[in-house]
Amino acid sequence: MRFSALLEARLARPGRRRKGLRRKIALRIAAARLFEQQGYEASGAAEIAQAAGLSRAGFYVYFRDKAHVAISVLRPFVAVAFPLEGAQSGAAAASLEQLYRMINDNRRLVQCLEPLRMEAPGFVSAVDARILRWHGDLLDGAGLDPRLASLLSAMSMGLAWRPSAELDGGVARVTELLSPQLSRRGQGPERLSPGRRLDHGPSAAGPRVLVRALP
Repeated sequence: MRFSALLEARLARPGRRRKGLRRKIALRIAAARLFEQQGYEASGAAEIAQAAGLSRAGFYVYFRDKAHVAISVLRPFVAVAFPLEGAQSGAAAASLEQLYRMINDNRRLVQCLEPLRMEAPGFVSAVDARILRWHGDLLDGAGLDPRLASLLSAMSMGLAWRPSAELDGGVARVTELLSPQLSRRGQGPERLSPGRRLDHGPSAAGPRVLVRALP
């Protein structure tokens, strides 16, 4: 599902709102649509304002710049895609498939994280940490070693930079990698053999790393 549609449904609920809040909501919805349609780099503040029925000067009344409005769109998207409660035990494959569908449906929105690494590094660092935590919780709930979270995060987020037709192959590949571990859940988490280390810091979720890490 397109996140812009979900965002619009949430923000356009009936009720009396101040004119300023209505305009800010219109800008967020317009930005979400444009980011999904043509990407972050191709969307400018003036175009977002025009799509929301405002002037360029009107845009800067509510947002400092394009990065600011992008963050206001991506923050709820990340909250929906990676809920803090994580995936429930025994549902790892289903949780991943649901995530992959969301990434596939909103690939250009996910790709907005790349330019924001330079424009809003603090925000993206927090997003990376949340993504890593979600994958770690998923692995831990399935009885797997959570240190594999950086690799799994890379495979998940990297789908946004892969052709849409490869989605099913990506899901199948992850399931294939996890299946041997899931079959040994009763024996406890698999431990990494000596000499094998995985960097599980937040920076591991960067798209350039993600693409290389994909199967």
